[in-house]
Amino acid sequence: MSAKQYQFIPPSRSIKWLGVIATIGMYIVNMVGFLDTQTGSALGCGPDWPLCNGQVIPNLRNIHVLIEFGHRVLVGGFALIATIFMIWALVRYGKWIEVKVFALVGIGFIVVQSALGALAVVFVNPPPVLALHLGFGLLAMVGVGLLTVFLFQLDAQIKGRKAGIAFRHHTSSATKKWVWGTWIYTYLAIYWGSYVAFRGAGEACPSWPLCNGKVFPGFSGLVGLDFIHRLAAVGLAILSAGLLWHLRQYKTSRPDLYRGAFWLFWAVIAQIVTGANLALSHVATGPYLLHIATLMLLFADISYLVLQVVPAEPLDEPAKKQSSDVPWPQAQAHNPQA
Repeated sequence: MSAKQYQFIPPSRSIKWLGVIATIGMYIVNMVGFLDTQTGSALGCGPDWPLCNGQVIPNLRNIHVLIEFGHRVLVGGFALIATIFMIWALVRYGKWIEVKVFALVGIGFIVVQSALGALAVVFVNPPPVLALHLGFGLLAMVGVGLLTVFLFQLDAQIKGRKAGIAFRHHTSSATKKWVWGTWIYTYLAIYWGSYVAFRGAGEACPSWPLCNGKVFPGFSGLVGLDFIHRLAAVGLAILSAGLLWHLRQYKTSRPDLYRGAFWLFWAVIAQIVTGANLALSHVATGPYLLHIATLMLLFADISYLVLQVVPAEPLDEPAKKQSSDVPWPQAQAHNPQA
């Protein structure tokens, strides 16, 4: 069967669920990465890479060695699963621009994240490199996740049925600007939060909602870094509320957009609540991981909205005639934009 014919066969259950496993795996990798940094375990293997303390399998009695070595093993294992999934998708469905983009984003940022992780070890964890490392980890997770979403959407579209994560149609220019603007702001806020954490400024304001008893503590020093982080969170709450208000017009015609904005707003509120808990706990490990868990769900949500405002268009028009070799339940499914 030719590569072209593969484009219009519904994605198999195997490739779709491999995508689910890869997405969950990338989520776990990021969580363990944050745990690694939060517990001071990033140098548990010393300045060695790819070896750990000069060994392929080190002595795991030390908790920091266990966490760092476990992080490296999980990164390698799930990165391999994700790469197999994305290459499989490219071979079968590479005609679709979404598949090309998400697969290349996923693979590219897995490589970049791994390289930055190695640099962080070699150069003893400089905060800017650590922040970029984890920020790119989020992009790798989103690339894998959106590719998985797209395959589920494509499966439903080819079979002529509705999907819970609906296929996309055209939206207004204003809507695209709202969604893309929110995505960019969210990513920058996440990067800043990571930088604050790696600078050790997370405990600079141990009270909440005031910072050291002040409404405005100033922008200097570690206190200033943490205060800017809090202002960024407030800005994101306002922006997500505005996005939800804007997308109310699609409540009936595009419920996927409205639901995505609804859950984004509440994810931002959860992020603020877990952030307050984190500050009051003096940056304890449990509250920190809870804060990160909601953060990744929030970013996945806004990334899904970005996908949904991009109209579905293949690289070139599919064949108008049904091939006798390709199962095609409904004639209208020849046009992926139908």
